[in-house]
Amino acid sequence: MSKPEPASQWSGNELDALIDSYLWMLKLEVAGEAYNKRQNNLELQKVVKRTHAAIEFKLCNLSAVLDGLGKRYIVGYKPRAHFQAALRDRVLQRLGEFPAPDSSGFDEGLSVPAVAERVGAAPSIIVDSGGQPSDNFDPRDEGETVNSKETAYWDTLGELWDRTTGGSDVAAKPASEVQSSLPVAPRPAGVEEACAWFKDGLTRDSNPRFLFLVGGPGAGKSHATSDIVSGLEPINHPQDGLAHRSYRYKAGSRELLLINDATIGSSEHRRNPLTKEIDACERDSRHLVACVNRGILIDESAPISRTPTFEYTAGQALVRWLAGDAPSQSNWNVRTDCDEPYLRAGHLFDGPDIVASVLVVFVDVCSLLERRPKVNLVPNDEGMTVFKAEPYFIADFAKRTSLDLPTPASDLFSQVTELVSHGLLDDSDSLIDPVRANIESLRSSRIRAGIMTVVRGAELSSGQRMTFREIWGMVTRCVLGDAPDQVARDDLRHLIQRLQPTENDSVLRFKDLQVLAGLRFSQAIFGGRNPGTASFDPLGNPITKLTHFVDPMRDAIPGRFDQSWESGWATPLADSFAGPVTNGSPLESLENDLDGQDPFSDILTQFDRTLDGAFVDAMRSPKIGDKDRYAFISWYGGYLGRLYGVANGIPAFRPQVAAWTQAWYLSPNLPDELGFGLRTLLRPKRRPGDIESASLIPILASRTDPIVGVQSEPKLALKTGDVEMKTFRNSEALFLILSEQGKEISRMPLDFPLVREALACGQEHAGVTEMTDVTSPRLERFRAARLIPNQLNHANYRVVVGASDFSMTVSGGY
Repeated sequence: MSKPEPASQWSGNELDALIDSYLWMLKLEVAGEAYNKRQNNLELQKVVKRTHAAIEFKLCNLSAVLDGLGKRYIVGYKPRAHFQAALRDRVLQRLGEFPAPDSSGFDEGLSVPAVAERVGAAPSIIVDSGGQPSDNFDPRDEGETVNSKETAYWDTLGELWDRTTGGSDVAAKPASEVQSSLPVAPRPAGVEEACAWFKDGLTRDSNPRFLFLVGGPGAGKSHATSDIVSGLEPINHPQDGLAHRSYRYKAGSRELLLINDATIGSSEHRRNPLTKEIDACERDSRHLVACVNRGILIDESAPISRTPTFEYTAGQALVRWLAGDAPSQSNWNVRTDCDEPYLRAGHLFDGPDIVASVLVVFVDVCSLLERRPKVNLVPNDEGMTVFKAEPYFIADFAKRTSLDLPTPASDLFSQVTELVSHGLLDDSDSLIDPVRANIESLRSSRIRAGIMTVVRGAELSSGQRMTFREIWGMVTRCVLGDAPDQVARDDLRHLIQRLQPTENDSVLRFKDLQVLAGLRFSQAIFGGRNPGTASFDPLGNPITKLTHFVDPMRDAIPGRFDQSWESGWATPLADSFAGPVTNGSPLESLENDLDGQDPFSDILTQFDRTLDGAFVDAMRSPKIGDKDRYAFISWYGGYLGRLYGVANGIPAFRPQVAAWTQAWYLSPNLPDELGFGLRTLLRPKRRPGDIESASLIPILASRTDPIVGVQSEPKLALKTGDVEMKTFRNSEALFLILSEQGKEISRMPLDFPLVREALACGQEHAGVTEMTDVTSPRLERFRAARLIPNQLNHANYRVVVGASDFSMTVSGGY
């Protein structure tokens, strides 16, 4: 069932006008003739009284309807699902007017003049019978020439703009192949090999193969399944244009069931549909591919655990195996051959007999910003495929920019940069163009590596991994800046023209350039909003909600950057503003202060030098007031600081992020400095710095905050002994295991908040940061765990009075 639109539904007359307009453009596209999409949208606005964005979205809805019906659609209007039911009904009534998928001509239908008449088109967009624009049409009216290199360039940027929002959470239909000039991103670890393994099984007369792609939306599951079923003959595919839960195909001598989106309910099974679909595939000897998120596995495995194992079905045994809880003493079981956090392979057995080969890839376990582990397919002596999977490793954060890491995200970033660089226009129109500046900066592999390092810092500090949707959004933001937050797709070029500085006054000119600078990626990826623009909430954007926290200007650590994990970096920046700013250029001062090999030189463009010159002119202006002067210095200092930080791969809190990666790499051991800080947090001494002082936990208090300093009233406390610490890692998760005298007391996540708190400790004084509210409950639970009865045998009780404490012995049967 189609989803209602948030705005008012389109009327029949509006839908007819939309279809007529679409038909006119589609027929010209099929004929290879030129047309102007923007002008057509403007003419439609006069008829339907809708916004530019609403019309664009509705045209994409129309493409989705046509795609679902197997008809040709306009490539520039990518199909978008959740369309109005009346739109599909209207298209069905007029289906004969649309060109067939492989047609080079037209069916009988609406003529171009009739289209223009119903749409209300001005003569300027009516074309003659030869498909050429009439004498009244002048492409220069819109500042563009259709089918020119310039138009191709802006169309490519428009396609990139489409990727910034990530699209719908609903899986794409497996038959949908939208043409695009943009590159295809490398798949997550194990997915490419899993697809090859599955497709190979379709040509063999062997046991059925079950492939599960597990993870959240945006990880590329549907893209992979589309590749698997490409070329297969569909069986009774729905023709309503909607995305469905499952599809069937002929695959050699067997059928293949594709569960394209397990979050969509099943019309056949109300409860535990995945389990029952597995049972049906086992019973009918079908192949199975399923795209599943972890929530589905949790929901379906919970009731299974209450079923006696001897009553298990194949589906129940397999679902529990997928959820990481393989059953025992069951006739149905899965024997695991390969087990890595991101990939698990095995065989489904019915007693002693192999029923199916099974493979699951957890597509969101490995960061797309880390090197993808290799997976090899090796046949064994019995002719079966054995998976040899490399462990997943995290790179030392302090060395990332020098490692030139080949990652899925960096591969995609490089391909997009090459594409937009190839189409970059000559700078003949003298526009001050920050988008062009972005592309010029991104040509440097060192700058791309710096951006990838900063974004990886955002992942590690937030504890969230980016899917392909966020990676695409980040890449788009690096090219287009914050333009997608301000304008619709086709208005990008006009935005740059509209923001050109027009004032002769140097102060006002600099203010105009500040607004343009919002399109520079060093500003845009952190979600800052420049003066003179609308307010922007970085938490409302899927990219900036992760990256705003690592804006380099949040900490700006003093020092000169030397690549070591604890290095500062902001001293050259401060020095460039130290003298009277009216005497020279902060940018030139910073360049002269830095080593000639510093990546900062790669990120600079003519746009940045123009901005710097405008800043100097504004500072020298006799009209500038103190308020503007201080605001300009603060803003421009942040602008240069972000340029420098991004170029060198310096996120905020870099030392803490680097310390965490060292802890992950050294597991089960801890780096010394981190270990000292964690010990201070866990067992803060009553008198820091005193070697004889101990850590005392109050026993009868409402909270387990350690006793520190002089106490005005007596308190009963427990004197704690030393705590042994080691770590355990599971994929990217790192856990701190705490023991006393060889007995485990507690374990807690060792994540960025805890590392930040620990590294804020100094000289046995506990640190306090903005993360204290996050870490305090964990520390209290650890201390409380030491007060449970089985931890109190031979406990050392103390009575704390004033600055002293006295031993207390508990005797008897207590």
